[in-house]
Amino acid sequence: MVGNKDDMYEYQEVTNEEGLTLAKEINAIYKRTSAKSQQHGGIDDLFKVLGKKFLNPNFEITSNLTKEELIKREEKKKRSEIKKLHQQQLQKKKKNCC
Repeated sequence: MVGNKDDMYEYQEVTNEEGLTLAKEINAIYKRTSAKSQQHGGIDDLFKVLGKKFLNPNFEITSNLTKEELIKREEKKKRSEIKKLHQQQLQKKKKNCC
């Protein structure tokens, strides 16, 4: 699902939240863009995202996420990386022991 003419927000009939909700319900990609102003990466970015998804169905499309979901995702990713580094450090200590 693509919302074009994002640069003409004063005429917007579908809110970003409505678009995201519908996209999640029908398991679709949701992207807002503007061919004129290249907002949100423009049409080129849209086709890049579609190509990545086509070539790799597991590719996560972050444009379907709300700001809150993006923040939670980044926090979870950071916690995972910290945990991984901590485990690597513990393994190094064990190797140096005895």
